[in-house]
Amino acid sequence: MDAAVRTAVLALCLVTAGCTGFVGSDPGRSETVTPAPVPESPPAVLAPGLSEAGVRDVDTLVRAHVSGLSNTSYTVEHRRTVDGADGTRQVDQTTRAEISAGYQSYTAVRTITGPAVTDQVIRTRSEDRRAIQWILGDGTNSSRIISDGRGIGAPPLPPREALFFEPTYHSRIRALLLGANVTAVVPVRVDDGEARGPRRYRVHANGAADRSQFPVDAADRVGDVSFTATVTSSGVVQSYDLQYTVVRNGSTLRVTESLRYTDLGVTTVETDAVGPNGTGE
Repeated sequence: MDAAVRTAVLALCLVTAGCTGFVGSDPGRSETVTPAPVPESPPAVLAPGLSEAGVRDVDTLVRAHVSGLSNTSYTVEHRRTVDGADGTRQVDQTTRAEISAGYQSYTAVRTITGPAVTDQVIRTRSEDRRAIQWILGDGTNSSRIISDGRGIGAPPLPPREALFFEPTYHSRIRALLLGANVTAVVPVRVDDGEARGPRRYRVHANGAADRSQFPVDAADRVGDVSFTATVTSSGVVQSYDLQYTVVRNGSTLRVTESLRYTDLGVTTVETDAVGPNGTGE
């Protein structure tokens, strides 16, 4: 075999899988067999739409969250604050509600304070197919019947639709799971003091994967995103904590947000405690 032929055969070996012997060697002794790669096991499914690799299907997870809260009583608490560049609190909004299974009765209170907003308190209660809402703030004190199952004073509405906010926060949860850059999903450790109840997992995110999912203006810049959520094996998002910054017109705002679902299945709705002044009157 002349030099030209040997060069052509060697080049073919370098670009052809499995050709490991040199020209003129004994194939029976020098050629090796490369084992076929073993297929990796798919990530284990931990909850609807959630796997070890991350959030597989946001909509599946959100549907499981809404379904899991629909047929049980629960207490929900949400807080959102906005601080200025100097650390001064600009907005502080807190919402707390106690809700019975199937939304047959509930009480809810939202308080909004801060120099960037008009201070306001919204209170509502629903029982016996009748929902009443009070609004206090800026010198006003108004009340009205939101819905009445008998059609007296207000049209009949499903109790959940009469609430002034969506208690499952499904749109917000969906936006955050789509917008945040999820980096890890890990089981909640037993020695964290959280061993009771259904098995849970923490979803960690760092940075923004889609800034359009954050409630900011088009010209704003979003940064320093940190997001952690706790999800049960049935798909209920029991909590989340979120922090991020917004640069607006050269000024930096820091936003902090938290959501908690507690007392699932054991919440008692105290409708007599909610009135215009929190007295039931």
